Amino acid sequence: MGRIVRSAVVSKGNLEGVADDEGGQNGQGETDSKDGDGYLDRVAKYVPAEIVAFFIFVNSILANAVEKPVAKAMAAASNDEAISGKVREAIDLEKMAGISVWTISWAVLFVALAMTPVYLKSVSDAADNAEAPGANIVMSMLAFPFWAYAVDALAFRPWHDGALASIMLATFTIISGAIRPEYINAGLNLIPGIGPKK
Repeated sequence: MGRIVRSAVVSKGNLEGVADDEGGQNGQGETDSKDGDGYLDRVAKYVPAEIVAFFIFVNSILANAVEKPVAKAMAAASNDEAISGKVREAIDLEKMAGISVWTISWAVLFVALAMTPVYLKSVSDAADNAEAPGANIVMSMLAFPFWAYAVDALAFRPWHDGALASIMLATFTIISGAIRPEYINAGLNLIPGIGPKK
């Protein structure tokens, strides 16, 4: 299984070549390349796993730097409304090389988001038989903030709710598998400069 979602082969003028999500499965989770990837393959491939792994690593370093101040701020907050402000303030007061950990956490979040298309473009090559790197890039960039919130990103810490994070991630994941690359590519083709060259 390659890293990029394979789209179904669509005959010109009709949709006969589009595989349904039940068809094309060989019983071992793989599909014929002409049918494209099935639902479960799309769910797995749309997750920007390598970027999420990088983000978890860096986020854990930042979280360790502010662990004690955040715990003190949460203990000092008298009600739920004050907690997010106190947590945000505690994170902002901690510095790394003179830069606020709060600022660094947002910078890391944006760098990871920006690296998602760069990384996916670098792994999509002819050997991967990828017809849909654009779809992967769009879906992975949409998925990343959900994953960042779910892994308790320091940038989102003042507003983090574990139950909400689980619900949001599960909802996005179940919807993402239903989105075929040909749907996204059709939309991308409408954007000037991205669509097919004439």
